[in-house]
Amino acid sequence: MAQQTETRWEEADGKVHTEETISPVKAKQGRMGTRVLMVLLVALVFAFIVWIPVEIWGKKEAVEVAPQPPGQQIQSQQPTPAPSQPPASNPAPATPNAPVQ
Repeated sequence: MAQQTETRWEEADGKVHTEETISPVKAKQGRMGTRVLMVLLVALVFAFIVWIPVEIWGKKEAVEVAPQPPGQQIQSQQPTPAPSQPPASNPAPATPNAPVQ
């Protein structure tokens, strides 16, 4: 599409304005977004700079709060029962019950 020039009188400021009509594809093209890319990269670096110490501090706090896994802590709190009597020896072997008919 060829570029077209349009001249019109603008009553708001009392001047003649010249406008060029460009193709919609060219109008939608933007410049390289290096500034936006730099802002995103810097923000990502700052996020990692903050995230890494928080992870280290969180692991340290977790170890201080719960030094043992929960299963071991419950077992260590319950006293182990002491055997009151040694098991009695049974001289007669056990006989199975006869099936009922």
